[in-house]
Amino acid sequence: MKYRDPSPEILRIEQLVNGVKVGDIRLPKFQRPFVWDKNDILKLWDSVYKGYPIGSILLWLTKEQLASERKIADLEINDRPDEYPTNYLLDGQQRLSTLCGALYWNGKDKKSPWNIVFDCDKEIFLFPNEDDNEKINLFPLNKLIDTGDFINQCKRFEASQNKERYNENALKLLKSIKDYKIAAVRIGDMNLNEVAPIFERINSSGRQLTMVDLMRAATWKGGFDLNDAIETIRTACESKNFENIKDTHILRSISACTGLGIHKEDIDKLRDRSSEELKRAANESVEAYKLAVDFITSELPLPSISYLPYGLQLTYLVEFFNLCPKPSIHQRHELARWFWKTSLTQHYGSANTGLITKDLSQVRDFAKGTIEKLSVDKKINFKGFLSDNFILNKASSLTFALLLATNKPKSFLDGTTVDTYKALSVINKLEFHHIFPKAFLISSGISKSEANYHSNISMQNLSNNREISDTKPSDYFRVIEERLQEKLDIVLVSNFISTEGFEAGKQDDYYTFIKERNKLLTEKINSLVDNEVL
Repeated sequence: MKYRDPSPEILRIEQLVNGVKVGDIRLPKFQRPFVWDKNDILKLWDSVYKGYPIGSILLWLTKEQLASERKIADLEINDRPDEYPTNYLLDGQQRLSTLCGALYWNGKDKKSPWNIVFDCDKEIFLFPNEDDNEKINLFPLNKLIDTGDFINQCKRFEASQNKERYNENALKLLKSIKDYKIAAVRIGDMNLNEVAPIFERINSSGRQLTMVDLMRAATWKGGFDLNDAIETIRTACESKNFENIKDTHILRSISACTGLGIHKEDIDKLRDRSSEELKRAANESVEAYKLAVDFITSELPLPSISYLPYGLQLTYLVEFFNLCPKPSIHQRHELARWFWKTSLTQHYGSANTGLITKDLSQVRDFAKGTIEKLSVDKKINFKGFLSDNFILNKASSLTFALLLATNKPKSFLDGTTVDTYKALSVINKLEFHHIFPKAFLISSGISKSEANYHSNISMQNLSNNREISDTKPSDYFRVIEERLQEKLDIVLVSNFISTEGFEAGKQDDYYTFIKERNKLLTEKINSLVDNEVL
């Protein structure tokens, strides 16, 4: 790929900040937020005052209309006619924001990071305190650009016996700003995809532009802002604890709602859609997300996005409800079965483009009623799933946590119902209990991996979990018996523990306990997926 030779130009600070103010220089929305602290800000101004180099900035000159910030620092950016090319700032955001912020500070918020003054006595930059307001020697940087402001500020020095020194240093400050030159390198004749690797290469954090970053810029067409669309969808899902949906997942749904696919090549075609098409797809996505999240939280034991095994599951559910907002009882049952089957088989653990495209087509056909069932080619590996190690944040363990919740478990020591809504709202290991404590098993010669089987995990109220702690089963199982009495069977069944399994626990017989518990867990799994063949 051949790029046009970069075109360097030497600009004064005043030219640069004025270019921002009039809208000639804009900050594309794929830029990271302003991250400098106050010390960084003061160091930059000190370098300018002393004539030290602060580096060049990189601008991309193009007629492409990209999503850009309405402000740089607190400076409102003026609109420009669409036919004019725009300089998009690719490198130098922190420095240019610092210059614009201080020189154009509006004077309202005294705690603003842009409220910066120059001490004309000590020749240093600082952030003033409330007590500094009346100090004559402090010169606000936002009084430098306008000649009238500068003259009026200097008149204050007349009341000081050090007026000559203050005037001299104020003029020195003004000259340092007026004369300071920065190299602005412009590139052009490129599209957004060609510019992206340049941005990534020069970005000091090494942050790569994501698909959402690129599409946020490429799909901005005046009437549509992808960032606003994403936030609207998140807000719509907030009441159901689903506000932390990833940007990429929402972008997939918007793409699907335009009739496109959900892999990168299809999503890239959104740049060719009109603003009306994009707005319509975003609005449809909002309604589809509401219905999908309502289905998940009402018909599955999933009160938040934290325990969703795979993001693709939500993407497909959103597309289903976009095409079929009022499904039949059969369709709702089939969606639940499909959710459990894809979770238990780790169907999307290594999803490729072919699988993603195939499943999207199948979901669309199911929503339109042209097929009766959603097929999942993989078979459930019962032994592998139940003996997998319990590690929250792993899809199989999230699935197992949901499986436990389907039985509305009751705590061992007092028989109270476990608050599964609370337990599954955030990732928190404290709600989960090793029935045979790991320390006990390891001391008995059982490996750490075997001790951490899914089958050895139960969901308990936190107080019960702490009381049991590392007590061996032969001790605390008898305590359970004494405390629960006639409620014992109900509590055991709610935790997938049979009479035979309980008796094995009282004998500290781990392998028999696991074998017996696996029977009940397998029965439950089969009921959720309509009797998967063993």
